Amino acid sequence: MFAEDHSRRVCVAAAIAAVHVVGVYAAFGFAPRLQQAVAQVPLTVTFVTQHEPAPERPLPQVAVVTPQPLVQMPDLPLIDIPNDAPSARAITVPVQTAPPPAAQAEDRSTPKVVSTVEYVREPSPRYPPQSRRLREQGVVVLRVIIDERGAASSIEIETSSGHARLDDAARDAVLRAAFRPYVEDGEPRRALVLIPIEFALNRGSA
Repeated sequence: MFAEDHSRRVCVAAAIAAVHVVGVYAAFGFAPRLQQAVAQVPLTVTFVTQHEPAPERPLPQVAVVTPQPLVQMPDLPLIDIPNDAPSARAITVPVQTAPPPAAQAEDRSTPKVVSTVEYVREPSPRYPPQSRRLREQGVVVLRVIIDERGAASSIEIETSSGHARLDDAARDAVLRAAFRPYVEDGEPRRALVLIPIEFALNRGSA
């Protein structure tokens, strides 16, 4: 048992020694070649110059100068303006005022609004029989335009009586009537007037 351990140790020591011998041989054999290869590589050296910082210069002192006026304005003398009354020999020119603008001419094509008109033949409303049987009554206010000849050229209902039959009867009555033309400044002119027509059963309308 002891002989086997001893022989094993001897083998390991021999192997270690052989490895060292081979390494030393290789080192001495390749060393010249490594030196030759390194010698063939050119070396470049660059020197960097470091600039010294420029010294700081103190700012120059600036004197503050207050501007002075070059020319001094002279004192103007006071002028006393006499406030005397105008001389008797002075000529007075009256101020002419502009004449007032002429009044704009009224458009005579627009009907003149009047409150009353004169009849040549007054309206004669006829009470509709159906309205009489149904006891319908009321007041119709018509908006009538009377032309230069005295005829009703336009009739519109301003206020209804509440019954269509009475409204139509009032319109027919005004349409059959005849008016005296409205005259202004000696000339006939169209006029606009409101005409009320009343329908009442107790008055016995036609």
